[in-house]
Amino acid sequence: MKKILFASTALVASAGFAAADISFSGEAGMGFVYEEDRVGADEWLVDYYTTLSVAMTGETDGGLGFGVDLDLTFDNGGGAVTDNQVVYIEGGFGKFSVGTVGSAVDAKLGLSDIGYSGLGTDNTAEFLVDGGDVGNLMYEGTFGDFGVAVSYDMGGTEVASIAATYTMGDFNIGLGYDDWGNFDDSSTVHVKAGADIADFSLNALYSRNSDNDITSYGVTAGYTMGAVEVMAAYSELEIAGATTDAYGLGVAYDLGGGASLNAGVGEINDVVEADLGIIMTF
Repeated sequence: MKKILFASTALVASAGFAAADISFSGEAGMGFVYEEDRVGADEWLVDYYTTLSVAMTGETDGGLGFGVDLDLTFDNGGGAVTDNQVVYIEGGFGKFSVGTVGSAVDAKLGLSDIGYSGLGTDNTAEFLVDGGDVGNLMYEGTFGDFGVAVSYDMGGTEVASIAATYTMGDFNIGLGYDDWGNFDDSSTVHVKAGADIADFSLNALYSRNSDNDITSYGVTAGYTMGAVEVMAAYSELEIAGATTDAYGLGVAYDLGGGASLNAGVGEINDVVEADLGIIMTF
């Protein structure tokens, strides 16, 4: 019944607009998450979520592309959250977007999650990335092996972010800069490097905010063996001389058909965390 409805919707939407298209996709997860000595709840909790993604695209008679990306997520509590709403135009000049675009640095230089829920190993390394992850305007452009993204939060925090990337075969590097605007008038510099060689992958991120004496960095490494992917991660955060770290190991097994079995275990800021679940893509 759902497939018929979606197909009918796309057909009606395209009638009279030859270049317009509406497509639906989604992701869902079901599993369990563990946190050592969890306050006010059991250490093991059930976890589930559903995300419906809608992509609407079109093209003008002059060849200008336009579109909308919309994500609607239902979390454990059953509440619906529109966590991504982006409207854009694109062409030979690149892509210009407005909406919940976030920061250019977060979009281009972030590290991967591990396990079923992500555990949070990347959050420690991305402490300075997440701090400036706001923006309602973004430009993205690709010029051969170079890529650039610029974002700005207009009429709000006035946070500005820029990221530049360069790919050399199996290797890639990236540089980023955040101006935290009305937050605290400070700035952050980011450096990222990565490689994908045969079945191995390696990514590292370093960030420094000298104004607040904050440094964060992290490394993730992965190895794929057929349907199995193993990932390890380590992150460290230093604020004014006080240091915390996070590390973990994650495994993902491709079940086929868009489903994978994921598990992870780690220690995040001196707290043991673990998870196990199935992630489904549609």
